[in-house]
Amino acid sequence: TSQQNKKYIELLQKNNNVLSIDLTQIDKIRETINYKPFIEYIFFKLFYNPDGKFSEYLVENCTWVLPECWVVRYYLYYILHKNLLQDSKILDLGSNLNFYPVWAIENGAAHVDAIEAEPIRFNLSTEYVALNKMESKIKTVNKSINEFMLSYDNQQYDVVFLLDVFYYLTNGIDVLEFIKNKIKPKYLFIESTVQDDSSDNGHFDIFSPSSDPKKIQSYVDRPGLIPSRNALDYVIKKVGWQVVSYYDYQSFIGRGESVPRSTGNKSFYVLKI
Repeated sequence: TSQQNKKYIELLQKNNNVLSIDLTQIDKIRETINYKPFIEYIFFKLFYNPDGKFSEYLVENCTWVLPECWVVRYYLYYILHKNLLQDSKILDLGSNLNFYPVWAIENGAAHVDAIEAEPIRFNLSTEYVALNKMESKIKTVNKSINEFMLSYDNQQYDVVFLLDVFYYLTNGIDVLEFIKNKIKPKYLFIESTVQDDSSDNGHFDIFSPSSDPKKIQSYVDRPGLIPSRNALDYVIKKVGWQVVSYYDYQSFIGRGESVPRSTGNKSFYVLKI
């Protein structure tokens, strides 16, 4: 029931000391973020003109505004936890278009190794890094997470990003164990779509992402597993991670441009071993 789910949410908030975010500051935060015109150009190329060149793009026509949910993520990662990223070496598993690695460098990270499996997004992500003149600080590799784990060469990282990736995986628990036991970073940033809970034990729902890279929720033509809030929290702690910070998007309900953040169905954690 909704009342039962509300009790689960309140218990997680209490146990994890949920972060409080001043959402009245979103517009002010947006003004401090570097996102024009490169992001709009990358999206234009992804959705409309794959052969486009930035030299031909009319920058003066750039009208795209960073969505509220992006601003909240930026605030969570790069403002509230900026001290954890200073001079750090970051591994971004599932880096998509490399927007977040670029912001990490702009906010003090020393280097990012970005792993992106989808070929079209990989090519666009490398172009985005080049447009920002960060080729020496961001290295992007066209691999799946499974391929990365199989070829892992014991490189050490201070921080690992697993942002909006967990629920695309069928082996998410294995990935969390691999990061903890093999990579051993100081911190893991994880954000995932979550389902409402119907029991104390939590559950996972089958998720079928699109294989079309133009779709927002796309990966490969195979199922993923979306955890409930309790399931994700249980798995994180069972694997042996300790919670540094937690945000459940409940204060964001009714805001933003899209589900699931506008419905509060996201969980964000900063974890340490």
